[in-house]
Amino acid sequence: MGIHKSTVKKCVYKVVKAINQIMLQNYIYMPHEKEAKFIAQNFEEKCGIPQIIGSIDGTHIEIIPPSEGCKDFVNRKGWPSYNVLAVVDHNGRFRNIVAKHPGSCHDAAVLKDSTLYKNSNTIIPKETQNINGMEIPFIIVGDPAYPLLPWLLKGYSGSLSAEQESFNVYLNSARVSVEMAFGRLKARWRILHQINCDYIFAPEIIVACCILHNFVESKKERFYSEWLQEAEQLQLLTPQPTCATNYQRDSVQGTELRNHLKEYLSQNFPLRKALIRP
Repeated sequence: MGIHKSTVKKCVYKVVKAINQIMLQNYIYMPHEKEAKFIAQNFEEKCGIPQIIGSIDGTHIEIIPPSEGCKDFVNRKGWPSYNVLAVVDHNGRFRNIVAKHPGSCHDAAVLKDSTLYKNSNTIIPKETQNINGMEIPFIIVGDPAYPLLPWLLKGYSGSLSAEQESFNVYLNSARVSVEMAFGRLKARWRILHQINCDYIFAPEIIVACCILHNFVESKKERFYSEWLQEAEQLQLLTPQPTCATNYQRDSVQGTELRNHLKEYLSQNFPLRKALIRP
């Protein structure tokens, strides 16, 4: 349209920075106590596990890496990326994001460098619920790549009993919300299949897309299934790396919490079997 590329670039940068400066606090934030109760009720209706306020996972966004230090950005699948961490609620809206770590970083390392991990005592609401004699705090659920913490729950691994396998199935039904959110995010904002700009600015674009995702989801904007199908085809070109299981020692409190919830589910809900064996 007769506009020079440099002018377009300046406009894009200004808009992205404005979105992040003005909209971020209003659209991406951890829930306060009252909202956390509402989110937990909705998660419990889905999976039977009480006190869940979010699902956590990572996704890789392809970038053009710097010439120096390129290897730091190459992930386990061999392509350059940022490893983006996100916490998502029952509605598939982003509640916490970290978009600054190169693709070679392990998911657990990204978590441990996050504000959520360092300030969990102040960021996560305090209220507990008594479940069969144990006070259960608000919790976030993740996959085996993350450590087991008093506020971060993951499934069992290794040789599983029927109760442990069933617990994993119920837990995974809560975790699916973050996977769906990443799918819809990338389906709407195709730039996230490869950010073709300076790698330093790429995190700003990622955050802006997450903010806009929450904005349009809150406005119930129409989402076409064709977008998702097209995004899945693009994803085949750069398959997501599978993160290795985190082998660091799990916390005693987290272990006790998981075992207690496993018993609670086995006593109150039918045992389920995984459709796909690990």
